[in-house]
Amino acid sequence: MAVSAALLGSPAFGGGLGVREQSAFLQGASFAGAAAGGGLSSSYWNPAAISNAAYGTLTESHFALIQADYDVYADTISVLPGSALGTSTTLANEGVSIDPLVVVGSSYGARRISDDVVLGISITAPFGAKNKADTAMWSGQYHYRSSNLLTVNANPIVSYQLTPSLSVAAGPQIQYLALALKANPSGGFAPPQTSSMLEGDDVGFGATAGLLWQPSPATSIGLGYRSAVAHKVEGDASMANGLLTTGTMLGTVAFSPVDFAAKLETPEMVTLSVRQSIDETVRLLATVEWTNWSRLDTVDFKATRTGGIAAMPFAVGQSLNVLDFHWDDGWFFAAGAEWDYAPRLTFRAGAAYEISPIRDADQRKINIADSNRLWLSAGASYTLSETMAVDIAYTHIFFDDAPIVQHTTSPGSATTPVREFRGHASQDANIVAMALKSKW
Repeated sequence: MAVSAALLGSPAFGGGLGVREQSAFLQGASFAGAAAGGGLSSSYWNPAAISNAAYGTLTESHFALIQADYDVYADTISVLPGSALGTSTTLANEGVSIDPLVVVGSSYGARRISDDVVLGISITAPFGAKNKADTAMWSGQYHYRSSNLLTVNANPIVSYQLTPSLSVAAGPQIQYLALALKANPSGGFAPPQTSSMLEGDDVGFGATAGLLWQPSPATSIGLGYRSAVAHKVEGDASMANGLLTTGTMLGTVAFSPVDFAAKLETPEMVTLSVRQSIDETVRLLATVEWTNWSRLDTVDFKATRTGGIAAMPFAVGQSLNVLDFHWDDGWFFAAGAEWDYAPRLTFRAGAAYEISPIRDADQRKINIADSNRLWLSAGASYTLSETMAVDIAYTHIFFDDAPIVQHTTSPGSATTPVREFRGHASQDANIVAMALKSKW
């Protein structure tokens, strides 16, 4: 089985920081029927989906190419009254383009070892965002220049056939998370300045579980659960010019790296899906999904070693930066259909509406300007031989308006807002996906 690397783009094309593009097969119907089986990639939403695997070793590799048109415009940039930075100022009608062209990959494998037991694995990238402003010197530079969140998740699975119509499955999640945040140092120094950066990583653990009920040959109902994964991200705050030794200069001020630790949890997800055959060639598909993004409240990067600007160094336990999210829960609703046009060729299409966990302007970040969205998708599967098949899919995503209100802080007072960015984002996206399925 090929293990796919993942390069993640912004916006992450699931709600919040979620990456939904884990299956070209399911993308063709806007992920309607995602947890109800039909292929190994359904195991991302419901591990019991592997219970339909035939004897032998089955593998799938999926890739999605995402082209995003993502622009952020500044309406007002203010220095907040009473801050150490002086008099309030404004700068309007300036913005940046953040138009990534990125690839997301995932891989799946399964082997039936008895009539009742199937072993499987999924390797996916469930959360992420990688983006960079097209110019470093812009009006929002104190809030954002670039960011990168990467996750790689391995999920071994065991599926068991309880009855002829009911299968259950479960398995652990092993998740690697790495992040990097870059902005202009917000200590009141006049630009141009080099960028300050927070970089860290961690490995966390969770679980998945699910059931697949097939009350008749025409009906498949799947319910899947992916648990939260807790991370303690450890790394350092440094200057982005790569000079990590003591004495690195921030303008004319000496700076030394600061070690930090930050706790965050990626959210749990519950997915309910149905596949219903109308006749021998047509199937209707539906999905409802809930993601507990409300558990992502604040992420506090606390110093674990003294360092920073010599004139006002960070002490152990002091906040280097605090990311305020305060998001709501996310919801996803999808409906679609499949049509077997010929014995080897199946067409599918679907639409979905996603309620973003980011619903208010002050919940948005410049680099995470998520909003409610409409998915429209079409796809096809073609059987090349008895041992090989391919899937292709295309999606266009329409986003609602996304006003932004974001605050930043000074190094000497990492929890007290001193700058305010008010703006809005304009965004849409095109996604092309393909998959190769093999039987060995």
